Amino acid sequence: MGLIDVVGKKWAVCVVSLLGKYGTVRFGPIQRCLSGVSPATLTSTLRALERARLIRRTPAESARGPVRAYALTPSGQVLYERLEPLADWLSDRSG
Repeated sequence: MGLIDVVGKKWAVCVVSLLGKYGTVRFGPIQRCLSGVSPATLTSTLRALERARLIRRTPAESARGPVRAYALTPSGQVLYERLEPLADWLSDRSG
């Protein structure tokens, strides 16, 4: 699967934008922010973004012990910076 195929998936841009805005985020909060995405679809999207080296899984701590969290890689950060103006433009047009 090519990079454009990964980025073109419905939830991929949303995940990149969320991580770009909030930094390292665990699975549960990502799913809550993206209402409508199923756990299986989110898992698939995260794995595809990870294979494309746009995000990375990182260990994180919680009250229940170690969990996985996700953060942008340097390449993912570049993608986020390119997407920001588009997101702003879309926001202006819909408001």
